[in-house]
Amino acid sequence: MSDILHVLHHNNHNLLCQYNTARPDLAALVDVVKCQLVSQLQLELALPDHDTAWLSEWLSDIGSIFRIFKRHKFTHSSALQVIRAISIWRLRTLRPILLIPSYPLFHCLPSPIADPFGRPIVFLRLASLQTLTCSIKEALLQEVERLRLHLRHVRDLHPHTGSFPLQYIVLVDLDGISIQYSNLDFDLFSWILTDIVPRYPGMLAAVFLLNYSWIHSGAWSVARHVLPSSTIARVFFPSKAQLLTYFSAASLPADLIHQSDYGGTLPSLGQIDDPLRSLYQTHLPPPQPSPVDLLNATPRSPRVLGEHPISPPATPSAFAPKRASSTIALPPFSPQNPFFGYPAVASASSPHTIRHVRRGLRGIQLTLVERLRALMDVKHTRGRDVAAH
Repeated sequence: MSDILHVLHHNNHNLLCQYNTARPDLAALVDVVKCQLVSQLQLELALPDHDTAWLSEWLSDIGSIFRIFKRHKFTHSSALQVIRAISIWRLRTLRPILLIPSYPLFHCLPSPIADPFGRPIVFLRLASLQTLTCSIKEALLQEVERLRLHLRHVRDLHPHTGSFPLQYIVLVDLDGISIQYSNLDFDLFSWILTDIVPRYPGMLAAVFLLNYSWIHSGAWSVARHVLPSSTIARVFFPSKAQLLTYFSAASLPADLIHQSDYGGTLPSLGQIDDPLRSLYQTHLPPPQPSPVDLLNATPRSPRVLGEHPISPPATPSAFAPKRASSTIALPPFSPQNPFFGYPAVASASSPHTIRHVRRGLRGIQLTLVERLRALMDVKHTRGRDVAAH
């Protein structure tokens, strides 16, 4: 187990160095996102205020922006393009799914329980997927978004001087999986790699597969040929003794399910509060700490377990009535838009004052397509009129 500890210590050290080195560039990226991207999307998609506020919560999540920045080799233009695409996906795909009643798949241990490097510990009982009556994909998306929100919540508790984790340690219990179910659902597996991982990159520092046996060896052999080497290097198969050596008994429950005894001194998992089900796990935007304060905070370094616990989340206060918007968004192809083909905004106090948002090659292409379609419709209508006479 010392090898696992060494590997995870090395990976954590590299991540901290990358975060600290990237701070100036990360601050510049966040500034562009908050000052330009939000207003552009609001006008182009004609977003109402509540959608804009919901999207702004994610765009101000320093941890998420950093992980995307890192995935794209700290290249400003590439990261900005991906953030824009994910923003649209979150509005059109993720948000409707979050309104569906959720099914708890993950169980996160509350702070200050963590691994030796201060990262939250999450349990997943894989057998629970066999009894799902809802869409697995929708349930996974809901749970991954809850994981993101929890990382943000832990960080927001210490915006000025505290440290915060950037990743999780996930313990996957394979006990109870039938032989038939142990064969990978490659459609689901492919969907996770193509839809979830690119939009939630770098959230898992390590995955510990518990109760692994020959039943699962076939699926793992296939997965090894599909997963990238960087992912395979973060998957471990610890025994019960190795698990206790890495985490200590004070960081583990006595059992995950009745058949799984981990020798921990905590109560059983079902008796431990799950912060993923806390009151702050709402899809309304929380109060925003200053981005400067958040950038100055540091990711969590190795610490000794047993420090003072983090205070429990406060009950969200009622939101203040929203101010009426001072601008009116005009859709690109609105008859009232003098900049036809481009998003425009009009002043509510001076409706004759209209300005366009931007003019680019894509806008020109869309305008030409729209005009061509309109001309074809006119010709088709005239042809029918002539034939009728």
